[in-house]
Amino acid sequence: MKNPNINTALWKKRISRFPIVLLVLILTLGACDDFIEVAPEDIIDAESFFSNPDELIFAVNGVYASQRSVFGSLEYFNLIEARSDNAAQNQLDQKERVETDTFEETPGNLLMVRIWTQNYILINNANNVIQRAPDVPFETGTEEDLINRGIGEVKFLRAASYFILTNMFGDVPLRTEATTDFENATLPKSPVADIYAQIISDLEDAIEVLPNTYTGGTFNEEGRATRLAALSLLGKVYLQRGNNSAASTALENVIGQYSLLDDYSMVYAPGNDNTDESIFEISFNPGNQTGLGMNNNFIPAGEAAALGIVAGGFSGNLPTYPTQDVQDIYEAGDLRREASISIYDNNGSPEPYISKFIDLDAAGAGSNINLVWLRYADVLLMKAEADGESTASYELINQVRRRAFGQAPNAPDAAIDINASTPGTFLEKVMLERRRELVFEGHRYFDLKRLPSTVALSIINDHLSTEYTGVPTVEEYQLIYPIPQTEIDVSNDVVTQNPEY
Repeated sequence: MKNPNINTALWKKRISRFPIVLLVLILTLGACDDFIEVAPEDIIDAESFFSNPDELIFAVNGVYASQRSVFGSLEYFNLIEARSDNAAQNQLDQKERVETDTFEETPGNLLMVRIWTQNYILINNANNVIQRAPDVPFETGTEEDLINRGIGEVKFLRAASYFILTNMFGDVPLRTEATTDFENATLPKSPVADIYAQIISDLEDAIEVLPNTYTGGTFNEEGRATRLAALSLLGKVYLQRGNNSAASTALENVIGQYSLLDDYSMVYAPGNDNTDESIFEISFNPGNQTGLGMNNNFIPAGEAAALGIVAGGFSGNLPTYPTQDVQDIYEAGDLRREASISIYDNNGSPEPYISKFIDLDAAGAGSNINLVWLRYADVLLMKAEADGESTASYELINQVRRRAFGQAPNAPDAAIDINASTPGTFLEKVMLERRRELVFEGHRYFDLKRLPSTVALSIINDHLSTEYTGVPTVEEYQLIYPIPQTEIDVSNDVVTQNPEY
């Protein structure tokens, strides 16, 4: 499918019956007298319900739609990718954006507030579906299966949001019931271990009911969450928790179920959605005014004009760009560099920019590019990391490397392949390959967090001292963000701030 979150008139009509926006939004807006008489749209109408399985799936589509607000924003890129050593911020850009790169953000930073809020909106939408699904009437076993599958889909999506939140903020409120009134709107933070236990439970439930593939057609469109997507995310979750054995077991189920595309540059080619390499994507479609817009901020204005596309940063200023360090990590002949980073000749001054997500037909409605959140190359590299140094693990890494140099992934090539004699520790080698392969796709910062904190901090501080002057040394507590102050305020301090912030 182009995407399962299609903004059709029918979808809008039905989903509008289920107002499920996170409570914190209205409480924040409540500071303005103009909103006092407005009915709170974060509270679910107790009389609303899904009258049939079709309506339930329309609501599931709404949860998919919520992902666009999370992943499609420049805020998410800044908080996840620019936080790492892959990208840097223009020091003349907006102060709040720059601060998230230099680890100087305050609890009031609006980028953090937006990503926190958008993820909890998605979680509340998912909770609404899960909570109401058992009451949906059905007449056939097929309809019952559709209901159960819908629950599995939103549990996968809820798990993805909690994975993001806990890696960004550490302990966070664990909401598993929909916000129905002010009495259940405030929850304290739950420990990271509890968040991960819920993530794993959600994914295990999803694995039980989701299909490996979809056949196409209404409610069975390609691009929906699959059993293999849930297994891939489960492997990623276990890897992040340091349970390599469990990660390997989950990922083993995915090995051989997908294949690497012949051409690395086709992973993000416009319109090239749900490929043989893609496991799960966040869907965008300019045809219904939901095209990807984040990438417009990566392209210099002059380059955008030359390409004939609507893009060019903010008022002609490029807010974020590839670091010199990431430009230098590629070997001669590695095609991933050219597919990910380009140089614009700005009146004789070379200006590197992120070119991984360019749609030459992009117009005001955005780009026809989906964001691939889980793909087979990621699974191969995660499996290698989970299993540790071995001939089999090097083969998984080398499959990714061979494609990067334009060769067949399964054909050994001594000029390309690495092995135990290649300089560096095994973890250093697999992390380097992940950085090259998945650059700008939102994985690097979470990858750094899997390293010993002293190593991660050394990489981050080396990056900051190279890119900027006068930036304070990052300390271990800063590897997670502060809790947004708005969340603390509206909870009357039930939600507490992270230590040392």
